[in-house]
Amino acid sequence: MPGRAGSHVLGWLMAVPSKPTPEPLRQLFALIDKLRHATTGSAGRRAVTANSGWLLFDKLTRSLLGLLVGAWVARHLGPTQFGLLAYVLAFIALFQAIANLGADAIIVRDIAQHPDSAPEILGTALGLRAGFGVLCWAVAVGCVAALNADAPRTILMAAIVGSVLVFQASDTVDLWFQSQSRSRLTVFAKLSAYLLSNGIKVGLILCDAPLEAFAAVTAFDALACTAGLFMAYRRMRTPQRWRFVLPRATRLAGEAWPFMLSGVSIMVYARIDQIMIKEILGDHSLGIYAAALPLSQFWQVIPLTLATSLAPFIARRKIADERDYQRSLVLVFRAFFYMGVGCAAFTWLVSGILVIHLFGPAFAEATHTLNVHAISNVFCFLGVAHGLWLVNERRFAVRLYGTLLAGLTTIAMNMLLLPRLGTVGAAYAAIAAQFVAAVLINLFLDPRSFRMQCDAIFFRKV
Repeated sequence: MPGRAGSHVLGWLMAVPSKPTPEPLRQLFALIDKLRHATTGSAGRRAVTANSGWLLFDKLTRSLLGLLVGAWVARHLGPTQFGLLAYVLAFIALFQAIANLGADAIIVRDIAQHPDSAPEILGTALGLRAGFGVLCWAVAVGCVAALNADAPRTILMAAIVGSVLVFQASDTVDLWFQSQSRSRLTVFAKLSAYLLSNGIKVGLILCDAPLEAFAAVTAFDALACTAGLFMAYRRMRTPQRWRFVLPRATRLAGEAWPFMLSGVSIMVYARIDQIMIKEILGDHSLGIYAAALPLSQFWQVIPLTLATSLAPFIARRKIADERDYQRSLVLVFRAFFYMGVGCAAFTWLVSGILVIHLFGPAFAEATHTLNVHAISNVFCFLGVAHGLWLVNERRFAVRLYGTLLAGLTTIAMNMLLLPRLGTVGAAYAAIAAQFVAAVLINLFLDPRSFRMQCDAIFFRKV
């Protein structure tokens, strides 16, 4: 078993040194030891750990396969066509948070608190999401048509890809599985669809298929995910049929709008740079930038998965001992921050080789953009760790204001830097946005966590 082997190795490592261990490392080893005991102590905790393991497997597989097949698609299409595809995907993504309602946590909470009402909760959520999905699909295609009136090909691709906004309503089934700690069913369903759609992409490359075919595969992937989730649902149904209840829909929409706004602001500062590059610099430049992004963002699966596994442990520390809780968080901040530094440094070392071998000489310009954009991972990692603090302190407004300010920072800096620095300017804007969202906002709205971040970064004793 990998978990047991890891525990034996960890114990050996902590017993070997004969020299005094530096205080920061001693504290970090102590935290790891607590985590090891916390995740192996009971059947419930083992179930949570196993659930996280399935999610990690899914994310790693998707990230790696998406990077490799995506690079092959980029080589096949070339920078200009790949840039056009990236533009359409980014534009549609802006509407996903609205179509999805941003209500995942609310729905899972309601099911946990009122399990007998699960069919009503899920049916209402599914109906709302499907309705919002159709509305967002129409609005998104209309916006693309208004901005690209003389480009029917772009409008057609937006109409094809936009269908994803409707199909993603099926993720409501995943929320039922989450509430039962059965994410394995979701992983099987979605990963099977993802493997199939990537196999189709490879076939399209070998057949020298046109750009529109690759847009259609995106819609097919969403359709296949929908089919897979409902097939998995047949193995683990709710006791009664799902039903839509209007009063509950009104309450859900009223409660979800702050989360929806937060999701939109996150999408803006994550995707608006690609739309601005296309409008200011053109499809070719966006293709170069879109090639650098997955190589930089590949590392982000690490903090996201670790944070999911750490969340129950940190929540228990909060209840048991406030001082130990804060000390643990500082150590998590420190570990995440320097993991981000390590990932950025590794990217600098191999960027040239990766870009040329994966994407080809036509994308060589992406190397410099990648080197700059990789620095944003340092603050991204720290921001994910800070999310653990925000959840336990119930400081959700800080996250909302942080993402809103980061979105404004992204827009302002891209307007300033894109005409002067090209795609490298967008990479600098990404660094600034991550810094604003993860660190700077805390200086004004959450000084206590800002001090904890400084303690972590500068190795102050905790």
